[in-house]
Amino acid sequence: MRSLGFAIAITMTFGLAGCGQKSETTINGTVKFQNKPVYGGYVLLTFDDNNQAQGSITLDGAYSITTPFLGHAKIAVGSPKPSKPDNTGRGPSTSDPSMIPDPEKWFEIPVKYADPGTSGKDMTVQGGKNQFEIVLE
Repeated sequence: MRSLGFAIAITMTFGLAGCGQKSETTINGTVKFQNKPVYGGYVLLTFDDNNQAQGSITLDGAYSITTPFLGHAKIAVGSPKPSKPDNTGRGPSTSDPSMIPDPEKWFEIPVKYADPGTSGKDMTVQGGKNQFEIVLE
């Protein structure tokens, strides 16, 4: 009976060793169109197994994605035009005015980049930290 308890303890110890949080990978970089940082938006990765991961583009063109997925991925980039700030007092507000997008600084990027099938952009994501600059022509 004692050896049965020992066997169960060993099984649980080794069985639970793999039950921790799945390792996450990060991808960081900037998105530029015609050598100018894209002014806000998103980056979408579609992996060959159809898993997806997405991250936001900040107002200075920087992006960051955290994902458990690895391997080859096609890239989509979108940058919808920001709306004018709401001065009526309704809607979300922020205490940091630098976080409010200025529609005058935004510029359009070709719609082909918003679809991973037509963007012509791809990357290979490896475990750990990845640095990848996305250059749009």
